[in-house]
Amino acid sequence: MLLLFILSLTVFARIIVPWTEDEMRNASDLIVVGTVVKVAVLNETNTSIWPSYKFLGVETTFAISKILKGNTMNQTVILHHYRFDNFEPPNAPCFVNLEPNSTNQYLLYLVKDGTNRFAPVSGQLDPAADAIRKLPEK
Repeated sequence: MLLLFILSLTVFARIIVPWTEDEMRNASDLIVVGTVVKVAVLNETNTSIWPSYKFLGVETTFAISKILKGNTMNQTVILHHYRFDNFEPPNAPCFVNLEPNSTNQYLLYLVKDGTNRFAPVSGQLDPAADAIRKLPEK
């Protein structure tokens, strides 16, 4: 009976295949270290990321402190990503929850997503698992 209970818990688990550093580096258009300066919730929802649930589009602006790959003339970069509307389903995507005006620095592996913004290189489903990483505080 206990074995059936344990097996039933794993039935609902979602597999996340992590990207290697080389895969992310090679696939990225831009790799930067930055600090969040602005978070804007968009008038955009997405239900294709995770069927049956609605996620809100977000644009987060980062002040760039270091460019590790790619070129940008700007001192900022805009990250397009998603967050939960008001409910986090079980085994949900690993979204990032970013706050402006903090001293936290993030390592961002990005691909172009339009003219003036970028998206996580690993995709919108699980950016916190690979492409958007909070760096340890010094």
